[in-house]
Amino acid sequence: MRRYKYSDLLLYEDRLKKLYERFGLNFNSTNRISKYFAYLSEIEKNRQKDKLSFSKLLQKDKAKYYYSQYYVLEMCNIVDALESSTQDAKLIREKLIDLSKGTYLLSEESSNNTKARDTTFELSLFAFLRARNLNIKLCDPNPDLQLVSDNFTYNIECKRPHSLKSLEDHIKKAVKQLKKSAGNNVVPTIALSLEQVLLGGDLILDSRDEISASNFLNATLFTFLQENNKLLGKICGDEPCLVLYYLSCLAGFKTDVPMANATFITGNIYNFESSLSNSIHEDLTRMIPQTP
Repeated sequence: MRRYKYSDLLLYEDRLKKLYERFGLNFNSTNRISKYFAYLSEIEKNRQKDKLSFSKLLQKDKAKYYYSQYYVLEMCNIVDALESSTQDAKLIREKLIDLSKGTYLLSEESSNNTKARDTTFELSLFAFLRARNLNIKLCDPNPDLQLVSDNFTYNIECKRPHSLKSLEDHIKKAVKQLKKSAGNNVVPTIALSLEQVLLGGDLILDSRDEISASNFLNATLFTFLQENNKLLGKICGDEPCLVLYYLSCLAGFKTDVPMANATFITGNIYNFESSLSNSIHEDLTRMIPQTP
C-alpha cells in the first residue's frame, strides 16, 4: 500500500495544468479534476483544526471531501506517466480532453457519460505499468493498450463494468475487439476494472490495519478470478485469452481521513495450451510480481 501526504499531491495541480498547456488545451477551473484539487486543498488547510471542527468540515459534503483523495491520486499517477511519455501527441491530447469531462462522483455517472472514467481507467493502467518501467503504449482504436515483453505482445482492451450484471456484455465486447488486433505471438488480453463490481463503487475501505486491508483485497480479487472462469468459458469457448483484474481503492484504518492507496492486479490465463500458459505466467510474474 502507498501512503502519501496531501501537500505533496497538491503540487500536481500546476503540473497538470502545464501538461494540458503542452498539448494546446485549456485547464478550466470548473472541470471535475480542478474540483478534486479544490476539495483536497480544503482538507489540507483545515486538518490541523480540532477534531470537532475538522469533522464538521467533512460532514458538509462528505462524499466529495473523501473521494477527492482517491481521484487526485489517480490524476497524480497519470501525470507521472504522461509527462515523460513519448506517445503520439494527438492521441494524448484526445485522452486529456476526455479525462477532464464527466461527473465529480462515481454515483453521479450515467450510461451517457462514462467516457471520462473509462479513459481514466485506461490511463491509470498505463501509469501502473509504466511506473514499473515496462514497455507499454497507448493505442487507438484497438487495442486500448499494448504491452511488449521480451516474449510476447499483450494487446489489452480495457473495460469498466458498472455491475456484475454488465460484466458479461463488457467481456463479449472486449473479445470481439481483440479479434481485430490478432497477430503472431500476440496474447489477447482483457483488463477489467472491478471497483464497481466488487466494492459497489465504494472506493474507501475501512480496515483495522494495513495487513487486514491488503488481505481482504487480495482474497476478494482471487475469489472473483476463480468464479469468473465459468463466465469466460461461456463467452470465449475454445478461444484463449488473458484477463487482468484491476482493483484500486483507499484504505482508512479506522481514522477520520483515509491515508493509504492500494492497487491490486492479477491475471487469469484462460484456455491456452499448457506450455504457453506457463510461459505467459512466468512472463507476467517477472513484469508484475505478486506481493503477499
